Amino acid sequence: MDFRILAASLLLWLSPAYSLTQDQFNQLNQTVFQYPTSALDSIYLLEKKLDSHPAPKISKLRLNSLKCEAFLQLGENAAAINLARLNEAKAKQLQLDEARPYFLNCMASAFVNFGNYQQALPLLHTSIALSRELEQPQALINGLWLRSQLDAKVLHDNTAIEDLRLALDLFPLIDKQQQQWLQPPLVYLKASMAKQLMADNEQQQAFAFLDKALKHKDSEGKVALSLLIDAANLAQISQRPALRDKYIQQARTKLAELGSPLELAIAYKEIAFIDYSSGKYSSAEQLLSLSLNTLKKQSHSNEMMAALRLLGQVKLAQGSQEAGLEHIEQAIELAKIKQRYTDLQLCYAILAEYFADKKDFETAYDYQLKQFDAAQSNTAFIHSIWLSHIKSDLSRQQQVSVTKQSNNAAIMPSQLLPSPFIPILFILFSLIMFIAWYHRQTPKKQSNNKELPVIKPIASGKQRLEDMLTVSKHANYPLSLLVLNPSEIQTCDVPIMIEQLQTKLREHDLLFLQSEQQLLIMLPHTTESGAIHVINQLSDTVALWQNSSKVHIGLACMQQFDNLQSMIKRANVSQLRQAKLNHPSHEGEI
Repeated sequence: MDFRILAASLLLWLSPAYSLTQDQFNQLNQTVFQYPTSALDSIYLLEKKLDSHPAPKISKLRLNSLKCEAFLQLGENAAAINLARLNEAKAKQLQLDEARPYFLNCMASAFVNFGNYQQALPLLHTSIALSRELEQPQALINGLWLRSQLDAKVLHDNTAIEDLRLALDLFPLIDKQQQQWLQPPLVYLKASMAKQLMADNEQQQAFAFLDKALKHKDSEGKVALSLLIDAANLAQISQRPALRDKYIQQARTKLAELGSPLELAIAYKEIAFIDYSSGKYSSAEQLLSLSLNTLKKQSHSNEMMAALRLLGQVKLAQGSQEAGLEHIEQAIELAKIKQRYTDLQLCYAILAEYFADKKDFETAYDYQLKQFDAAQSNTAFIHSIWLSHIKSDLSRQQQVSVTKQSNNAAIMPSQLLPSPFIPILFILFSLIMFIAWYHRQTPKKQSNNKELPVIKPIASGKQRLEDMLTVSKHANYPLSLLVLNPSEIQTCDVPIMIEQLQTKLREHDLLFLQSEQQLLIMLPHTTESGAIHVINQLSDTVALWQNSSKVHIGLACMQQFDNLQSMIKRANVSQLRQAKLNHPSHEGEI
């Protein structure tokens, strides 16, 4: 281990617990991510000293926030949840609310590691809201980073990259925060951004972020290992074998700096994946066998699923069908127990492709059907996560609203009035409030609708579109609007065409014939590329019903300042632009 870490640990141990300086806490913060085992040992020593000396309660809370992160780094997720719950409640009791977001983040991260995203998301939203309210940039950046990772896991890449950009923009504010608590390394944010950019096929920008991360002063120990493995993966994706081998060789030299068997097992699995992708099957098999020995002993089921699936792929590539199928079936059983639908999809896809290559098309088709069922379950799972996202956000706003009303009610100082007059004053005040409410009943209902955006099942077609737009803006998920002019279609044929179009749309897509001149189609959870794909599908159906084979469907993607009319206008402009492009002198059409 680096001599500087030993020196820092010795310094923390020799310092009186009640006189720990900000610099010493910051050093421990850095060590938690780079060398978590060493950091946890130092924290245990400091706890013993805190028990024997009077110390500020805020120092104990900060030490526990660092301890919670150390548990996360070492894979002790259950311990992290218990510690975070206890200290979040303690912070609330001590009226040290600024400490609460750090423990909420720790709890949420542990639930994500368990695959329990429904529990994690409300915690993250509460943490982010509290961080903003209490001006805690460290907690806000950590919360945004964690939420971006969760978004990436459920394939919500747009919001993931936006959260990362915001976190990176806010990072300079950390230096201005008076009371330091816990902050993630800047290099982790840069590495996450690199992965998102690579997913968007922005290779040059991705490697620019990664190079900056690798050259950063915090790139030591476990942090450096994680960055090097990410760099090797990106080099493999971009088909740069020499660069991949360089990074993976550097990563292997960092393995000796890991302080726990679980950290080593996870690193072995990640390097094995790169070896397998590079065709180095023997090396991958050896690393996976070592990894699985530890993962099975520690009952780390999520990592074990991935290791078993990868080992199965290695065995199949080596020609050992029986052993390969056995490992993948073990991974499938674990995925079923844990309801990990993404893992099920991957397993079934591997088996379908394998049997198709073997010309056993019947078996391949059976696995494709299972893959499709797992994909449907995964889609429903992702939808349930985003519903919980919306519900948690609305619930938090309701609580804030109730709190404000309570505070406003508490403003009247009853002690300034003689007690016999209080009941009379209360009755008069209630009567005045009732009369005011009665006269403003309609506006009040409208304002309530703004506070709690929901899609009413009995609302008119256009109102449902507006409600969907409000919910999409509120939840910050993508939404697209299509506009079609059915004037070239016989009036009697329009209802039949609409029925055919509905068969090509999803259940939650909304279709509304605003007039004989305009058909509106709203696509929630749909980006521009997805909307273009839908347009291509719908155009074939529309072309059957109109005189001309050229179909012009306007498209507008939601922006935060949009209302329904502004989206319709932009879609109309898009439609007119297509009409000009598709002049008879041109052959292209949507």
